[in-house]
Amino acid sequence: MRRFDQRIFDRRWELDIVDLLALEDVGQDRFVAPRNQPNAYGTLYGGQIAAQALTAADRTVPEGRKVHSLHSYFLRAGDNDKRVDYDVERTRDGGRFSTRRVTASQQGRIIFSMECSYRSGTHGFSHFREQHATQSAEDALAPEDIRAMVSEEHASFLGLFAGNYPVELRLPGTAGYFETAPEAKRHYWLRAPGAGRVSDPAVHRQIFTFLSDFMLVGVPLVPHTVALPGPHLFVASLDHNVWFHRDIRCDEWLLFETEGPNAHEGVNLAQGHVYDTKGVLVATVAQEALQIPQDGDQE
Repeated sequence: MRRFDQRIFDRRWELDIVDLLALEDVGQDRFVAPRNQPNAYGTLYGGQIAAQALTAADRTVPEGRKVHSLHSYFLRAGDNDKRVDYDVERTRDGGRFSTRRVTASQQGRIIFSMECSYRSGTHGFSHFREQHATQSAEDALAPEDIRAMVSEEHASFLGLFAGNYPVELRLPGTAGYFETAPEAKRHYWLRAPGAGRVSDPAVHRQIFTFLSDFMLVGVPLVPHTVALPGPHLFVASLDHNVWFHRDIRCDEWLLFETEGPNAHEGVNLAQGHVYDTKGVLVATVAQEALQIPQDGDQE
């Protein structure tokens, strides 16, 4: 097991978020990601792998079709020092739907697999779950606001957002993040300002896939321990799933309303509903993760 490494966590972001998702075409439905960014445990960030896999799949579908769901598994930890190869299998192209299977590998070893489904637009019924949060991102707390409210140890997490990090975060408060809370629930806002330089909805869905893995994993831990990366926890995402309901703009604030309905035997479930600035449901996300307390930190 790899443990949290503060030195890695403190590194400044080196790549533009759009450039990170750019792939090189190396053959029929084969692509290479020459750029990587590590997570706080020294391995590849799962959101990067999932987003790059979606980017690869997107390049193989008929024009006019957009992804409406993806379901993926993290099979091995990715090595930040090795390139990632993506192979796409065109499993189906029907009248309205297409499906793709993507595998990510390093030096011939598969580290990740994904199934994506695409659809053509059509008419139908429409409704969505209303958001519960009444606060706006503009009224929430920025990392610099929170620093003075938490311990130096916990404030180190906020250093991630310094410098040129491509993701901006807003929190409603400290409960559920820097301290425990009674319920496995929390909400937060994310956006990637650099996404504003592209208008293609497909690219915004790719960037959203990157964002969607960012804070979700912590919510099942909220009643048990401080749900932040640190030496008190070993964390590894097992799977990641996204349902895209409507077009998304990732350069605008996205509200994630998340909950952890189950934690048992180290495998914990997180779910979330994601809303745009108008309160419209744009996506649903779900993830299971292996989360093991270290050094006796367990309740």
